[in-house]
Amino acid sequence: MKTIQIDQNSPGRILVVDDEPKNRELLHDLLEVNGYAVIEAEDGNDALTKVISQNCDVVLLDVKMPRMDGLEACRRLKADISTAHIPVLMVTALTDRDQRDIGIEAGANDYLTKPIDRRDVLLRVRNAVYAKRLYDKVQQDLTKLRELEIMQDNLTHMIVHDMRSPLMAVSWSYDLILKEKNLLSPKQQEFISMGQNCCSELIEMVSSLLDISRMESGEMPLKQAISDLHSIAQTAAESLTSLAQKKNLAIQVSAKTASVNVDRDIMHRVFVNLLGNAIKFSPANSTIQVDIVCSGETARVTVTDQGFGIPPEYHVKIFKKFGQVDSSKKEHQQHSSGLGLTFCKLAVEAHGGNIGIESPSTLRPFLPVNSEAASSESEAGKGSTFWFTIPK
Repeated sequence: MKTIQIDQNSPGRILVVDDEPKNRELLHDLLEVNGYAVIEAEDGNDALTKVISQNCDVVLLDVKMPRMDGLEACRRLKADISTAHIPVLMVTALTDRDQRDIGIEAGANDYLTKPIDRRDVLLRVRNAVYAKRLYDKVQQDLTKLRELEIMQDNLTHMIVHDMRSPLMAVSWSYDLILKEKNLLSPKQQEFISMGQNCCSELIEMVSSLLDISRMESGEMPLKQAISDLHSIAQTAAESLTSLAQKKNLAIQVSAKTASVNVDRDIMHRVFVNLLGNAIKFSPANSTIQVDIVCSGETARVTVTDQGFGIPPEYHVKIFKKFGQVDSSKKEHQQHSSGLGLTFCKLAVEAHGGNIGIESPSTLRPFLPVNSEAASSESEAGKGSTFWFTIPK
């Protein structure tokens, strides 16, 4: 997007549109002597051509003109995204109230009456120019903000991408050291295993960041094939067995099959993220339940834990990049990068599905559901159920 350069001290550029030369001359002289740059047009067609080419700030538009009248010209200006923001002041006869109402309905921002009142014209034009300049300033600030965000994203992506190679080298080094267990004491093996686990977590975070970036930019194509969701969920659960055993957690996956057209690797990571999240926030000696239900052309998956639960004010935030629940006041704090659920959301939506979270007495999905269910309150302390749907 081209940056709009704004000179707040420069005079406004006013387009005066009227088929009567005398009317144009009257407004031209009045505005010019008060510091405005004035451009003239003879009818609606002429106005549509000049409004952009002359970079106009405000349009004074007569209603009754040949070929294209002011009402039609106003409608077209407001229907075009490149000119919709330009204030249009309709010029109407003092007694023609119906025309004024129709002009406002057509999108006009204000109106002037004939015969014109000089002070009234100058005040309304001044306010319209000010409104246009405010709009331009906001657009300029937004453009600069977008450019900074792109620069930040590119820098982050470059740094994260460059982190992957040294992290992989560190991980391989740990693997090589652990192959010589006979040369290491039990304590040394424990410390190296801790370092290896931390390194694996960092590699997973780097991979998630890179994949999220590619998904956001639409550069991560899906390799879809007919797959069984139950099989994918079971494989994901088995890969997390050792992590679950540390807290004596049981992961139960429903035995129902569900054939869907998905990228198996991506969907495996969705299950791993959801189950890993459930393991992290589940109390010891509890159960995590995975259910898969098919209804019509949709498969619905739920992952339910018995943890503390998530208050409703975080039900949207946790799916955003780096979004986390504030655990500063909880007894059992758990660290989370805030990337796993973002990956899940983008992955599920890339498959044409939806994702959300519900609590025992509420249903607050990421996307709107029926208002009766959505109006209930969440109960923290009774676990969480993350759900997602996939078209079969």
